[in-house]
Amino acid sequence: MTIRKKILLFSTLALGAFLTAVYFASRFALLNGFARLESNYAREKVIRLRDSVADEQDRLAIMARDYSQWDRTYDFMQSHDQNFVRTELTEQTFNIIHINAFLLLDTKGSVIVHKTVGNLSLEDSDIASIAAAYHPDNKISSLTGILQVRGHALLLAYQPVLTSRGDGDTHGTLVMARDVNESLIAPLSRSAGVPLWLEPADQAPPAGAQRTAWSDGTNFVRFEGDSTMLAYVPLKDMFGISRRLLVARIPDDLPSEANKVMGYLLLLLMLAGVVHCGVLLLVLEENLLARLQKLNRRVKQVTASGDLSLRLDSGSNDELGALAGAVNAMLAAMQKGKSELLQAQESLRFHAEHDSLTGVLNRRAIRDVLRRELSRCRRENQTLGVIVADVDHFKKINDHYGHGAGDAALVAVVQRISATLRPYDVIGRYGGEEFLIIAPGCDLEVTEKLAERIRVAVSDEAVDLGNESITVTISLGATLGTQESDPEFLVEVADGAMYQAKHNGRNRVETSSDGVPLLV
Repeated sequence: MTIRKKILLFSTLALGAFLTAVYFASRFALLNGFARLESNYAREKVIRLRDSVADEQDRLAIMARDYSQWDRTYDFMQSHDQNFVRTELTEQTFNIIHINAFLLLDTKGSVIVHKTVGNLSLEDSDIASIAAAYHPDNKISSLTGILQVRGHALLLAYQPVLTSRGDGDTHGTLVMARDVNESLIAPLSRSAGVPLWLEPADQAPPAGAQRTAWSDGTNFVRFEGDSTMLAYVPLKDMFGISRRLLVARIPDDLPSEANKVMGYLLLLLMLAGVVHCGVLLLVLEENLLARLQKLNRRVKQVTASGDLSLRLDSGSNDELGALAGAVNAMLAAMQKGKSELLQAQESLRFHAEHDSLTGVLNRRAIRDVLRRELSRCRRENQTLGVIVADVDHFKKINDHYGHGAGDAALVAVVQRISATLRPYDVIGRYGGEEFLIIAPGCDLEVTEKLAERIRVAVSDEAVDLGNESITVTISLGATLGTQESDPEFLVEVADGAMYQAKHNGRNRVETSSDGVPLLV
């Protein structure tokens, strides 16, 4: 028997025993691992459901705080002017903010105003129960929770009535309520991406009725079938009593994936055995294999790191050395091509976003900045100033001095405006001689002052055109953007204010508050 055959026979027997041991050990480890994954997956789903319910409570608390710290609410608690109830506490308003009940309590806990919307009907005893749930020793603090009222589980938010600055003596308590029903569960279901529904608290399956995937003693997940699980999250009221069960049907693909992975594992083990036998048969060529492995590791290092400056060690002047040299040449060419491509991409990006004459952002880019800043306003509850500036009598400059002088005047105007702006303000060329300026964090008064500084900076010093100089002035329109503003409408308002400045004599600043939505 030849050495090659001996190696083949020995490797086949050893490999068979090795594959068998590895397969059963891996199967045991994988099944335990998938069981842990199922448990973790179920726990994460329950945590997400609890977080979704907590988010709904937070949203209701924020809405109640906004109303309780509204000066009109604060004034009503002093004057009891019923005009406030007729105009502000309307059914339409509550439908928009998805509120089913609204109460105002005085400092003694007595009900001054109560409103119900939709199918929710509260009797005097129910209203008294809601008022009594807010204990007198906590009148200066907020409270959120669930209360069972005559078959309805109500999500309640209590907030002390304060001024819009959040200070002053409290004049009572504002209560908002949402009925915990399908209308509340529907958005939670869409957010979680799984079917959700409510069941009575006493409808939970008994212990041992189904195999449990995960439980923390209160929340639990049970297997419904081979491909789904049911998660149960009790909704407890302010007294710790479960009033409803939030049930979610969770897809469970892990068992089928486990079987698939086991099949892949067996296939990979068999392929590994074949490769192993082949390597053993080529043991006499180990020097060649060693060099190939070294080159292969280097290539993988280049591939994994993406560093095209790495090079392969050619070793000696043979076929492998020539191959290493060819790969090195290819890496050098790729490195050069990548560098040139990055430079070209950066140049294209800059020219796509900037005006070729003035170097500031072009119309499309400055509009994108305005949309982003308005999104930031919505996230951070901030405002921003929007200014439209237009060069006065620009056509006369072009007609009298030529288009080259007009271009020089535009460049000078942009330089003076840019020198006046704060580091985080943004300017863009919106039209021929019209510029859009975005000033984050400004109110209308600060925006007007910034526009005035820009006007003075442009007009105070003549623009040098070479043989002569001219005085350039600009007309500016300013407005204020808020979290509710539409970008197109904001620009129209600022543009309208700019044209009003033109109409009123040019070289001036006009402001408009039409772009600021009123609080209703």
